[in-house]
Amino acid sequence: MAKKGSHLNKHKVTPKPKLAAIIGKKPVSYGEAAKALWNDKQMGIKKLNLNGEAGDGETLKVGKKVYKGGQIIHTGENDVWKAFANGKKKIAMTQLGTLVKQHSTAPKK
Repeated sequence: MAKKGSHLNKHKVTPKPKLAAIIGKKPVSYGEAAKALWNDKQMGIKKLNLNGEAGDGETLKVGKKVYKGGQIIHTGENDVWKAFANGKKKIAMTQLGTLVKQHSTAPKK
């Protein structure tokens, strides 16, 4: 039986300039945007090696949760990523969805 698609993948969002600098200007779903943030051939997290390493001793507190090592994305070295992260040098992986929503325009109903 086929899996039912997420409602987040049904609607395309248009990236604003800070997000478009990383994934391009073409409208994409939230899922496609997240995938592009990780896998983009020029500006992706993996390509630029922005992801923290497990056991590197780095921590980041967001609200009441503390993120460690591989759960952290280091944006401070890259100006484009730092702008996308609203000037923060480190963000948690869980914040990517919020940033995508913040830096994109929802579809018109």
